[in-house]
Amino acid sequence: MSFSARKLALMGVLIALAIALKLPILSVPNVEFFTFIVFSSGYLLGMIGGAVVGVIAMSIYTSFVTPYGFPPLPIALAQVLSMALIGFAGGLVFRLDRSAFRPDFSSRTIGVILTMGISGLALTLFYDLLTNLATALVVGQFWPVMVAAVPFSLLHIVSNVVIFVVLSPLLLKMARFHREKV
Repeated sequence: MSFSARKLALMGVLIALAIALKLPILSVPNVEFFTFIVFSSGYLLGMIGGAVVGVIAMSIYTSFVTPYGFPPLPIALAQVLSMALIGFAGGLVFRLDRSAFRPDFSSRTIGVILTMGISGLALTLFYDLLTNLATALVVGQFWPVMVAAVPFSLLHIVSNVVIFVVLSPLLLKMARFHREKV
């Protein structure tokens, strides 16, 4: 698989954007744009490009940028794997819903936004489940960790659904622009 200079530049911008937008809102627990940006990278660059952006962005964040220090290896691997799958899913959603780019797009807007909201819900649920299972493995206390994670996961899921729904029209415009230039 090869990437053009244009795709590589867009990958770099999306990686930087994911990390840069995570930092200013760290004080708000489990509210982040990282997931949406990684999903968007797949939507814009395809499944492989999205997975690569997810792996690199999360690897850089967990290794060098996070103010919390490097997480234990099982948690770091869960985070990186989850982001790879989120980027891949963005490309898959684009591939499955090419109707968003037909001339009658305005009549499909609600369906596309609903698809984005469901994607945000499912992918955030997957991310939280995988990272919470990794945390339970590290801590050695399955039920206490999983129960304690519920309110944080609910906040994460709800906030990501809102972010996916609110920002999906912007993503669709960017995707149309990007596809016209390619």
